[in-house]
Amino acid sequence: MITGATLAKQAISILGYLNNNILPSENTGQDDILKALYSMHKLYPACAVITCPVQHNNFFYISDNCELIFGYSPQYMGEHFKTIANYFSEVHEADMGDLKDCMNVFESFLQHEQPEDYHTFRTILHYRFLNAAGKYIYLQDEKATLITEGGKMINFSLIRVMPDEAVFSGVKIEIYKLGNRLEKMLEHKPSAVRNKLSKRENDLVGLIKKGLTTKEIAWQLSISHNTVRNIKSKMFEKYSVNNVVELLNMTG
Repeated sequence: MITGATLAKQAISILGYLNNNILPSENTGQDDILKALYSMHKLYPACAVITCPVQHNNFFYISDNCELIFGYSPQYMGEHFKTIANYFSEVHEADMGDLKDCMNVFESFLQHEQPEDYHTFRTILHYRFLNAAGKYIYLQDEKATLITEGGKMINFSLIRVMPDEAVFSGVKIEIYKLGNRLEKMLEHKPSAVRNKLSKRENDLVGLIKKGLTTKEIAWQLSISHNTVRNIKSKMFEKYSVNNVVELLNMTG
Protein backbone atom coordinates (compact mmCIF):
# COMPACT_ATOMS: atom_id res chain seq x y z
CA MET A 1 0.00 0.00 0.00
CA ILE A 2 1.35 3.42 -1.00
CA THR A 3 1.13 6.02 1.77
CA GLY A 4 2.17 9.65 2.29
CA ALA A 5 5.28 8.38 4.07
CA THR A 6 6.13 6.20 1.06
CA LEU A 7 5.81 9.19 -1.28
CA ALA A 8 7.88 11.33 1.07
CA LYS A 9 10.64 8.69 1.10
CA GLN A 10 10.68 8.63 -2.72
CA ALA A 11 10.74 12.43 -2.92
CA ILE A 12 13.61 12.62 -0.41
CA SER A 13 15.51 10.05 -2.48
CA ILE A 14 15.19 12.30 -5.55
CA LEU A 15 16.18 15.38 -3.56
CA GLY A 16 19.17 13.53 -2.18
CA TYR A 17 20.26 12.71 -5.71
CA LEU A 18 19.94 16.38 -6.67
CA ASN A 19 21.86 17.50 -3.61
CA ASN A 20 24.71 15.15 -4.44
CA ASN A 21 25.04 16.65 -7.91
CA ILE A 22 24.26 20.32 -7.33
CA LEU A 23 26.23 22.38 -4.85
CA PRO A 24 24.25 25.59 -4.29
CA SER A 25 26.09 28.79 -3.58
CA GLU A 26 25.94 29.89 0.05
CA ASN A 27 27.18 33.44 -0.47
CA THR A 28 23.84 35.24 -0.21
CA GLY A 29 21.66 36.06 2.74
CA GLN A 30 18.00 35.61 3.49
CA ASP A 31 17.07 39.06 2.19
CA ASP A 32 18.25 38.12 -1.29
CA ILE A 33 16.22 34.88 -1.15
CA LEU A 34 13.06 36.63 0.09
CA LYS A 35 13.36 39.26 -2.62
CA ALA A 36 13.60 36.59 -5.32
CA LEU A 37 10.66 34.59 -3.93
CA TYR A 38 8.50 37.68 -3.54
CA SER A 39 9.21 38.60 -7.17
CA MET A 40 8.23 35.06 -8.21
CA HIS A 41 4.98 35.39 -6.26
CA LYS A 42 4.17 38.63 -8.08
CA LEU A 43 4.85 37.02 -11.44
CA TYR A 44 2.44 34.17 -10.66
CA PRO A 45 -0.26 35.61 -8.37
CA ALA A 46 -2.59 32.63 -8.88
CA CYS A 47 0.05 30.18 -7.63
CA ALA A 48 1.27 29.39 -4.15
CA VAL A 49 5.07 29.62 -3.97
CA ILE A 50 6.56 27.05 -1.58
CA THR A 51 10.24 26.29 -1.05
CA CYS A 52 11.51 22.75 -0.61
CA PRO A 53 11.68 21.97 3.15
CA VAL A 54 14.19 19.17 2.59
CA GLN A 55 16.80 20.99 0.53
CA HIS A 56 16.36 24.21 2.49
CA ASN A 57 15.82 22.82 5.99
CA ASN A 58 16.93 26.05 7.67
CA PHE A 59 14.57 28.18 5.58
CA PHE A 60 10.93 27.60 4.63
CA TYR A 61 8.88 30.06 2.60
CA ILE A 62 5.24 29.90 1.57
CA SER A 63 3.44 32.77 -0.12
CA ASP A 64 0.53 34.38 1.72
CA ASN A 65 -1.99 33.43 -1.00
CA CYS A 66 -1.79 29.74 -0.05
CA GLU A 67 -5.11 30.03 1.80
CA LEU A 68 -6.88 30.72 -1.51
CA ILE A 69 -5.55 27.42 -2.87
CA PHE A 70 -5.40 25.03 0.08
CA GLY A 71 -7.82 26.70 2.49
CA TYR A 72 -5.16 26.64 5.22
CA SER A 73 -3.54 29.76 6.68
CA PRO A 74 0.13 30.41 5.85
CA GLN A 75 0.95 29.86 9.54
CA TYR A 76 -0.67 26.41 9.55
CA MET A 77 0.92 25.50 6.23
CA GLY A 78 4.32 26.57 7.51
CA GLU A 79 4.05 24.51 10.69
CA HIS A 80 2.19 21.42 9.45
CA PHE A 81 3.34 20.93 5.87
CA LYS A 82 6.98 21.70 6.48
CA THR A 83 7.15 17.95 7.12
CA ILE A 84 7.02 16.51 3.64
CA ALA A 85 5.21 13.32 4.72
CA ASN A 86 2.38 15.44 6.14
CA TYR A 87 1.91 17.08 2.76
CA PHE A 88 1.82 13.82 0.84
CA SER A 89 -0.61 12.29 3.36
CA GLU A 90 -3.29 14.62 1.93
CA VAL A 91 -2.84 13.36 -1.65
CA HIS A 92 -5.84 11.33 -2.86
CA GLU A 93 -5.30 7.69 -1.91
CA ALA A 94 -6.12 6.59 -5.47
CA ASP A 95 -3.36 8.87 -6.81
CA MET A 96 -0.52 7.80 -4.51
CA GLY A 97 0.63 4.78 -6.50
CA ASP A 98 0.69 6.67 -9.79
CA LEU A 99 2.43 9.65 -8.16
CA LYS A 100 5.16 7.33 -6.89
CA ASP A 101 5.44 5.90 -10.41
CA CYS A 102 5.90 9.44 -11.76
CA MET A 103 8.61 10.12 -9.18
CA ASN A 104 10.42 6.96 -10.25
CA VAL A 105 10.27 8.17 -13.86
CA PHE A 106 11.67 11.56 -12.82
CA GLU A 107 14.53 10.00 -10.87
CA SER A 108 15.40 7.76 -13.80
CA PHE A 109 15.27 10.79 -16.12
CA LEU A 110 17.75 12.71 -13.94
CA GLN A 111 20.20 9.84 -13.97
CA HIS A 112 20.50 10.18 -17.74
CA GLU A 113 21.00 13.96 -17.75
CA GLN A 114 24.00 16.15 -16.98
CA PRO A 115 23.98 17.51 -13.39
CA GLU A 116 24.88 21.00 -14.66
CA ASP A 117 21.56 21.02 -16.54
CA TYR A 118 19.35 20.16 -13.56
CA HIS A 119 18.48 23.77 -12.79
CA THR A 120 17.09 24.21 -16.33
CA PHE A 121 14.35 21.59 -15.87
CA ARG A 122 10.77 22.43 -14.95
CA THR A 123 8.79 19.44 -13.74
CA ILE A 124 4.98 19.53 -13.53
CA LEU A 125 2.97 17.01 -11.53
CA HIS A 126 -0.82 16.65 -11.75
CA TYR A 127 -2.65 15.09 -8.77
CA ARG A 128 -5.53 15.56 -6.33
CA PHE A 129 -5.14 17.00 -2.83
CA LEU A 130 -7.48 17.25 0.15
CA ASN A 131 -8.04 20.91 1.06
CA ALA A 132 -9.04 22.38 4.43
CA ALA A 133 -12.75 22.03 3.57
CA GLY A 134 -12.37 18.28 3.08
CA LYS A 135 -12.71 18.49 -0.70
CA TYR A 136 -10.26 17.00 -3.20
CA ILE A 137 -8.91 19.63 -5.55
CA TYR A 138 -6.99 19.12 -8.80
CA LEU A 139 -3.51 20.60 -8.42
CA GLN A 140 -0.81 21.45 -10.94
CA ASP A 141 2.46 21.34 -9.02
CA GLU A 142 5.43 22.80 -10.91
CA LYS A 143 8.92 22.19 -9.52
CA ALA A 144 11.68 24.57 -10.59
CA THR A 145 14.93 26.20 -9.52
CA LEU A 146 15.37 29.92 -9.02
CA ILE A 147 18.81 31.53 -9.07
CA THR A 148 19.04 34.81 -7.16
CA GLU A 149 21.18 37.77 -8.13
CA GLY A 150 23.74 36.57 -5.62
CA GLY A 151 23.92 33.12 -7.18
CA LYS A 152 21.83 31.28 -4.58
CA MET A 153 19.89 28.31 -6.00
CA ILE A 154 16.41 27.93 -4.52
CA ASN A 155 14.26 24.90 -5.24
CA PHE A 156 10.57 25.71 -5.07
CA SER A 157 7.08 24.73 -6.20
CA LEU A 158 4.45 26.79 -8.00
CA ILE A 159 1.14 25.20 -7.06
CA ARG A 160 -2.21 26.20 -8.51
CA VAL A 161 -5.73 24.79 -8.46
CA MET A 162 -6.99 23.83 -11.89
CA PRO A 163 -10.37 25.38 -12.81
CA ASP A 164 -13.56 23.35 -12.38
CA GLU A 165 -13.88 22.88 -16.14
CA ALA A 166 -10.48 21.13 -16.21
CA VAL A 167 -11.46 17.48 -15.68
CA PHE A 168 -8.87 15.46 -13.77
CA SER A 169 -7.81 12.58 -15.99
CA GLY A 170 -5.19 10.89 -13.86
CA VAL A 171 -1.81 11.59 -12.31
CA LYS A 172 0.73 12.85 -14.81
CA ILE A 173 4.29 14.18 -14.93
CA GLU A 174 5.65 16.55 -17.58
CA ILE A 175 9.30 17.59 -17.81
CA TYR A 176 10.44 20.66 -19.73
CA LYS A 177 13.89 22.10 -20.34
CA LEU A 178 14.39 25.83 -20.45
CA GLY A 179 16.88 26.97 -23.09
CA ASN A 180 16.34 29.34 -25.98
CA ARG A 181 12.78 28.02 -25.78
CA LEU A 182 10.82 25.74 -23.47
CA GLU A 183 11.25 22.22 -24.81
CA LYS A 184 9.13 19.31 -23.65
CA MET A 185 11.44 16.45 -22.74
CA LEU A 186 9.04 13.87 -21.34
CA GLU A 187 5.42 13.15 -20.45
CA HIS A 188 4.29 10.14 -18.47
CA LYS A 189 0.74 9.26 -17.45
CA PRO A 190 0.63 5.93 -15.59
CA SER A 191 -3.09 5.34 -16.21
CA ALA A 192 -2.61 5.65 -19.98
CA VAL A 193 0.13 3.02 -19.85
CA ARG A 194 -1.89 0.79 -17.55
CA ASN A 195 -5.07 1.25 -19.55
CA LYS A 196 -3.62 0.33 -22.92
CA LEU A 197 -6.46 -0.10 -25.36
CA SER A 198 -7.18 -3.21 -27.37
CA LYS A 199 -7.50 -2.75 -31.14
CA ARG A 200 -11.31 -2.77 -30.96
CA GLU A 201 -11.30 -0.30 -28.03
CA ASN A 202 -8.83 1.93 -29.84
CA ASP A 203 -11.02 1.98 -32.96
CA LEU A 204 -14.07 2.83 -30.86
CA VAL A 205 -12.34 5.61 -28.92
CA GLY A 206 -10.98 7.10 -32.16
CA LEU A 207 -14.49 7.32 -33.61
CA ILE A 208 -15.92 8.75 -30.38
CA LYS A 209 -13.27 11.49 -30.52
CA LYS A 210 -14.49 12.35 -34.02
CA GLY A 211 -17.94 12.95 -32.59
CA LEU A 212 -19.66 10.03 -34.29
CA THR A 213 -22.96 8.73 -32.90
CA THR A 214 -23.49 5.12 -31.78
CA LYS A 215 -25.26 4.42 -35.08
CA GLU A 216 -22.40 5.91 -37.12
CA ILE A 217 -19.78 4.01 -35.09
CA ALA A 218 -21.69 0.76 -35.64
CA TRP A 219 -21.73 1.40 -39.39
CA GLN A 220 -18.01 2.29 -39.48
CA LEU A 221 -17.03 -0.87 -37.57
CA SER A 222 -19.61 -3.10 -39.28
CA ILE A 223 -21.12 -4.15 -35.96
CA SER A 224 -24.56 -3.71 -34.36
CA HIS A 225 -25.68 -0.79 -32.19
CA ASN A 226 -25.96 -3.16 -29.23
CA THR A 227 -22.38 -4.34 -29.71
CA VAL A 228 -21.15 -0.74 -29.62
CA ARG A 229 -23.12 -0.12 -26.42
CA ASN A 230 -21.77 -3.31 -24.86
CA ILE A 231 -18.18 -2.37 -25.67
CA LYS A 232 -18.71 1.09 -24.14
CA SER A 233 -20.29 -0.42 -21.03
CA LYS A 234 -17.41 -2.85 -20.54
CA MET A 235 -14.89 -0.02 -21.00
CA PHE A 236 -16.68 2.11 -18.41
CA GLU A 237 -16.34 -0.77 -15.96
CA LYS A 238 -12.77 -1.63 -16.97
CA TYR A 239 -11.49 1.94 -16.58
CA SER A 240 -13.76 2.89 -13.63
CA VAL A 241 -15.44 5.82 -15.40
CA ASN A 242 -19.06 6.94 -15.61
CA ASN A 243 -19.37 8.58 -19.04
CA VAL A 244 -17.73 9.11 -22.42
CA VAL A 245 -15.96 12.31 -21.35
CA GLU A 246 -14.26 10.54 -18.44
CA LEU A 247 -13.41 7.61 -20.70
CA LEU A 248 -11.67 9.86 -23.23
CA ASN A 249 -9.75 11.61 -20.43
CA MET A 250 -8.62 8.34 -18.87
CA THR A 251 -7.54 6.68 -22.12
CA GLY A 252 -6.29 9.73 -24.01
